[in-house]
Parts: sequence; structure tokens; C-alpha cells
Amino acid sequence: MQAEKWEEAYLAQSQDAAVGRMFRGIIHNLGGIIQVFSLHTDLSAMMLDKAMALLAQMRMASPSPEVDTLRELLARRADSLSQMQGKVVQSQKILQRTMILPDFRQLPGSVPYTINSIIETEMEFLSADSAFKHKVRKEMILAESLPSLTRFQLELHQIVHIVLCNALESLQGVADAEIVIETAREGEGIGVRVQDNGPGLTTEASAHLYEPFYSTKEGKGHLGLGLYLAKKLITRCGGEITCESSPGCTNFHLFIPQEAMKI
Repeated sequence: MQAEKWEEAYLAQSQDAAVGRMFRGIIHNLGGIIQVFSLHTDLSAMMLDKAMALLAQMRMASPSPEVDTLRELLARRADSLSQMQGKVVQSQKILQRTMILPDFRQLPGSVPYTINSIIETEMEFLSADSAFKHKVRKEMILAESLPSLTRFQLELHQIVHIVLCNALESLQGVADAEIVIETAREGEGIGVRVQDNGPGLTTEASAHLYEPFYSTKEGKGHLGLGLYLAKKLITRCGGEITCESSPGCTNFHLFIPQEAMKI
């Protein structure tokens, strides 16, 4: 009984932490977008000053060269506007996927979402880690036309985040670090594969992979509860998590069952 209370308390705390982490991810992404807006606003002001100076010159000289220059300047600004418009679309997608976060616990279980949207969101949020953003090559192979899910949204966010963080930690010090994440239809369910080219797991580590408080990582912050929690959560969803590892390649596989698609 005491163990069950401990597990339930830890799962509840981890869900609260997951919601907070996702909001921090939103702030990080919006901060990057705002930075782009700020940069191009300053540049636009500078270019506008130059354009106005050229317009003044046109009154006193032949207009053709000045008009050509002005057109070139405006064309450059048009390219920047296109980039800003792309960032606007990106921010809209981020907010659309995460606008329900404050009410995660109160969701009735009928709001459709996709595993691909969860993966894209978690990949964006993990970009707050500079090593993940700049030192790891990321490849997403996301199958189209996967069925929508209606249950276990928060659990799947947590599971994907844990597996991605586990892959990132295994890549510390690895040259040409790479993470590949893939989704596919598997029978009546959905499969997710996360592969990294880290050193791989030892036989001992593989044997204790999902045990609580077991960790091969040194230092603070490694309680050895990540994969234990992922196993608990995927079991709660009716799915499975498995791992295959060899030197230079580790694959985690998640299976999301058909019941996650039911209301």
C-alpha cells in the first residue's frame, strides 16, 4: 500500500512538472520568434531611412538609377517579410497545439490529437537545450494519415519527452550525434521509434533499464526514474516500450494501442 501511494504521488508530481516544462518550452519558442521580429524591425527602419534619402535625391537628379536602387531595397525587405510571415505561421501552430495545456487534467478525453503533433511539439521544446539545438542532427520520419488519438495526451507527452531526453544524454561527447524519430502504423495501433547513435547500453544497464532509482549517469539530477516512469505511463495507456541496443545504436520502440484512439 505504501509503495502504491509513493508511485501515485510521484506520477502526479511528474505530470505537474510536465505541464510546467511545456509552458517553459512555449516561452522559449516565442522568445526566439520575438527576437526575429526585433531584428527585422531594426533593419527595416535602417533601410527605410536609406530609401527616404534616395527619394529626396530623385527630386534633384535623373530618377532611373534611384528607382532601381529603391526597388532593390524593397525587394530585400520583401524577403524579410516573407521570413517574418513564416515565423508567424510557426507561432500559430505552436500555440494551437498547446493552448489546451492549462486544462490538461480536466480534458474530457475526446479532443483529437496526433502522435506526430506531440513529437513535433516535444522536439521544438527540447530545442531550448543548446546541445540538442546545435550539436545534434535531427531527423523526423513521420507517417502521414495516422489515426487521431483521443486519450492519454499528457502521458504520451511525458513518454516522448523522457525517451528523447534519454537519447540526448546518451549522445554527450559523441561526434556527429544524431537522433532519428519515426512513426508508423503498426497493426491496429501506432509505433514510434527513437534511435540514437550513442555508445549503446551495457548488458547490465539493459537488465535494469526500467527499475526505479537505477542510473548509469553520474551527477545531480539523475534519479533513475525517467524510464521507470515511461514504462509505468505506457502501461497505463495499454501500450508497450521496448529497447534494442548495440555499440553505436540504441532504438527505443513505443507501441500505442487502438484503445488510445477511443473516446
